[in-house]
Amino acid sequence: MDEYLWWEKSAANVRLRALLRKHFLDFDRVAIVGGMVRDIARAGKCAFHSDIDLVIEAPARSVAELAARNGARNNQFGGYSFGADGWKLDFWAMETTWAAREGHVQVSRLEDITQCTFFDWDAILYDLKERKVICADSYLDGVRRGTMDISLLPNPSHLGNLYRAVRRILAWDLEPGPKLMAFIDKYLDDDGFEVVVREESKRCKQRFLQAFGDARTLRRHLACRDDRRQISTVYAKQMSLPWVTH
Repeated sequence: MDEYLWWEKSAANVRLRALLRKHFLDFDRVAIVGGMVRDIARAGKCAFHSDIDLVIEAPARSVAELAARNGARNNQFGGYSFGADGWKLDFWAMETTWAAREGHVQVSRLEDITQCTFFDWDAILYDLKERKVICADSYLDGVRRGTMDISLLPNPSHLGNLYRAVRRILAWDLEPGPKLMAFIDKYLDDDGFEVVVREESKRCKQRFLQAFGDARTLRRHLACRDDRRQISTVYAKQMSLPWVTH
């Protein structure tokens, strides 16, 4: 994280540093949460190619003023979103994080945000000013084992998280933990299968979920890595799965 954010000399990273310094480092505490930190933890900086999510330990009023100054728009989960210099950034005041706002987690400092994510793999932050990673002691053990589970079950979009679970398990060759597998068993019925296929068709150029045919077959492949490795080479290549040699 230090190398990517502060030492990388590419034009894109230089622009990112300038954005972080200009808009966010005046706050006492601000951290990147989830995506970027998770992807670098699981596969290095080459695995990160997405937006940046930030959570700010500051009053909601101050964060709203930052949003207004930059013409940021409201995002769907109570934060703000804006794009600049080739980067898209989503940011929240700590107190407006969904789990805190809904009363599922008592949030008083950045460290509490690790209890607010649906997936345990997203429960990781990088404190921009202290330049340190914040996560549970067991976080990297789960990443090394390739086991992903649920951290906080209440969430604003069960079907959205079902879709994310399915894509991550298949694309990253993961083993779902017991809570995540129970969640999949509950929501990946015939209707759930149609939802994840439809969601994939809207979001992705590489589409492969329809190839599983039905919810039961997809559930079986999600539950068992060995079954996954027996699917046809064509499907595996479509998924860009890590055990396939191109």
